[in-house]
Amino acid sequence: MPIPRRVPGRPLRLTALASAAVLALTALTGCGSDEGEVSADGMAEVKLGVIPIIDIAPVQLGISKGVFERHKLKITTQNAQGGAAIVPAVVSGDFQFGYSNIVSLLVGRGKGVPLKMVSIGARASADEMDDGSGQLMTRDPAIKKVTDLKGKKIAVNTLKGINEVAVASNLKKNGMRPGDVRLVEVPIPNMPAALKDGQVDAAMVGEPFITIAEGEGARPLPVSYAGMGERLPFAAWFTSEQYASRNPDVVKRFTAALQESMKYAEAHPDEARAALDGYLKLDPGLSEKVTLPGWNPEAGKADVAPLARLTAETGLIEGTGSLDELFDR
Repeated sequence: MPIPRRVPGRPLRLTALASAAVLALTALTGCGSDEGEVSADGMAEVKLGVIPIIDIAPVQLGISKGVFERHKLKITTQNAQGGAAIVPAVVSGDFQFGYSNIVSLLVGRGKGVPLKMVSIGARASADEMDDGSGQLMTRDPAIKKVTDLKGKKIAVNTLKGINEVAVASNLKKNGMRPGDVRLVEVPIPNMPAALKDGQVDAAMVGEPFITIAEGEGARPLPVSYAGMGERLPFAAWFTSEQYASRNPDVVKRFTAALQESMKYAEAHPDEARAALDGYLKLDPGLSEKVTLPGWNPEAGKADVAPLARLTAETGLIEGTGSLDELFDR
C-alpha cells in the first residue's frame, strides 16, 4: 500500500536540542510576534499548529461543519513534526493555539515556558495491541516480544515527548530500562518507509500510518499509549499565557468550538473518517481502515495525573507540579 500522496503544509521541524534553545529564549523574552487579528464584526483569525495525524479530525470536521465560524473564528492550520516544534511557535506568536502531546507541554512548563492547556484532545484506547494514536510497529521477524527490543533502534517523532515516555514505561513493565534501546527521530509520515527500508527496527506510529505500515508487512507489539493506561488522555490543545491573558474571549470561543467539534466527531465516527481524506490526502479507501482515537474534551487534571507521574519517572520533569501550572481544571 503506497504512502499518502502528500501531507499538506510545510512541516515545522526542530530537533530536541534546537527546541530546548528556542524554549529557553521564548521563556526569557515572553513576547509574541503575532496575536492574530479580530475584525470589526468580531471574527478572530486564528492559526493552529497541528500534527498530520488522525487526532486532528475533529478540527477539520468542525471547520467543514461551520462550528468554528459560528463561534466567530476563522481557522487556518499548519503542520509540524510534533509538540516539541509547536510549543516554541505558540509562545513566539506564530501560532495562537497548538496541538501537542501532553508530555512536551509538561516538559516546557517545567522549564518555565508560559504555556496553558485549554482542552484535552485525544485519549488512548483500551487495547495495548490496537491503539490508533500510538502503537509500536515492527517488520523484524526476530522481534516477537518486548524483551527482543534490547539493543534495537526505535523511531519516535520527537525526543523528550510522549513516545519516549510510552517506550520507557512499557519497557519498564517488561523488566527493561530506557537505555536498552536507541531512540531516533523520524517524522511520523516517514515511519512506514523507515520500517520497510530497515532504517529502524521498530517505530512508534500513529494512524493513518499504522494502517499503511501494516499494509507493508509491519505488525504491532504490546507497546502503546494504552499500555500506559487505558483511555489515558495524552494530548491537548494549548496557548501561551500571554495570548490567554490578552484574548480571554477568543480562548473561550476556541475552547467551546473545539469541544463541540470533538463531541460531534466522537458521536459521528464515519464523518470523522471522511474528514481525514480532506487534510491528509489519503489514498482511496484508507480512511475506512484506520483505528480512530477517542476524544474526551471534558477530561480534567485528575485524568492527566497518571501521565504526569510517568513523565516524572522517565526523568523528563521533576515532580508533577508543572501540571498544576499548566491546566486549571
